[in-house]
Amino acid sequence: MKNSVIIISILLTLSVFIPFLLFIYSGTKNTSNTKKHVNSLIKGNGIVYSLKEIWRKNFIGISNENNVLTYINSNAEKSTINNINIHDLKQCNVIKNYTKEKDKVIRLQSLELELIYKSSGNKNLRIPFFNIDEDLSEDYEIQRIEKWHKLILNAIHVESLEKIAS
Repeated sequence: MKNSVIIISILLTLSVFIPFLLFIYSGTKNTSNTKKHVNSLIKGNGIVYSLKEIWRKNFIGISNENNVLTYINSNAEKSTINNINIHDLKQCNVIKNYTKEKDKVIRLQSLELELIYKSSGNKNLRIPFFNIDEDLSEDYEIQRIEKWHKLILNAIHVESLEKIAS
C-alpha cells in the first residue's frame, strides 16, 4: 500500500513538471534557431553593430560606424532584410494603435516604428514591433520600441549636428 502511494505521487509530480520543462526547452530552442538564422544573414554584410536585439522572429541593429539601421523579419516563408542609411532619415515616430473591446477594456492592437525619409521619393518605412494578430501577448515591446525610438532619434540628431558643424 505504501509503495503504491509513493509511485502514484511520483507519477503525478512528473506529469505536472514535465510539460513545463518541455515548454521551456522548446522556447529556448526556437530562440537559438532564430539567433543562428539572423547571424547567418548579417554575417556577410560587413556591418559591425554597436547595439542589436532579437525578439520573436525579428532583429534590429544599429551601427554607429556605418550609420546603418538594419531590420530583419524572419517568417516561415522568407526573411526580409532592410538596411536603412541613417543619413536618409528625417524623423522617427512611434505608432500605437489601441482598440476598445466590448468589455470596455482598451487593448494594444499594434505597435510600429515609422521611419520618415528626407526625400519625398522614398516611401516611409514602418517596422512592426507588435501585432495582436500575430502575437498573443505583448512582451516588453513598448519598452523595446521606446528604447529604439530614442536610439534612432539620437543617431538622426547627431547626423544633423555633424552637417551643421561642417
